[in-house]
Amino acid sequence: MIGTLLAIAAGGAASSLGYASMAPKSQLLGRTFVRGNPRTRQLALTFDDGPSAGYTPALLELLDRYQVKATFFMIGNHVRRLPQIAEQVARAGHIVGNHTLTHPNLIFRSPAQVRAELAGCSRVLSEVVGSHSSLFRPPFGGRRPDVLRWASDAGLQTVMWSITAYDWNPKSAGQIEERIMRQVGGGEVILMHDGGHNHPDADRSPTVGAVGRVIRRCRDEGYSFATILEMMA
Repeated sequence: MIGTLLAIAAGGAASSLGYASMAPKSQLLGRTFVRGNPRTRQLALTFDDGPSAGYTPALLELLDRYQVKATFFMIGNHVRRLPQIAEQVARAGHIVGNHTLTHPNLIFRSPAQVRAELAGCSRVLSEVVGSHSSLFRPPFGGRRPDVLRWASDAGLQTVMWSITAYDWNPKSAGQIEERIMRQVGGGEVILMHDGGHNHPDADRSPTVGAVGRVIRRCRDEGYSFATILEMMA
């Protein structure tokens, strides 16, 4: 009986740790930045998996039109492939962060591989855009305590999110907009995508279409937009 109870307890603990390793809001495995102070009514737009040739420039044009600054977590190999677009993001005053070199799930990588992914992306960003933020977002949100520790040792601050747009699946701009707006309450970090980790030129036109709608609706409701660095401050 005791052995059975111990096995059940161990299974439950493993299940909890497995959930925490992927759950964006969980702090069980280590402290990460998930959201800002809701009383400020600030929102942060963040975009992962870019840059892309087709949709990052369109997003930049849209953000410029509304005078909104966002945070872009870039894949190092995509930056290497499209350096001019990565530079364009930085020149426009947006925050550029580390999203690893090749976008693996770091839960399943060795210590040497994790460090190489973090350092490789930082190196490419430095070569292409020069000075950039120390923000880091783990691909898929996957992390272990040691991954967070190695990121910290590399001078990186791990950033998760509090709203998932689920825009990597084929959805209309209206569906993305409604999914986001149902969860907005102030201080939210919103996860969207301007590229694709498997397909650099993945269709992100619904995301572009949703961003303008979300900005207009949120401003009408008294929210403002900030970068992650501004929200942290």
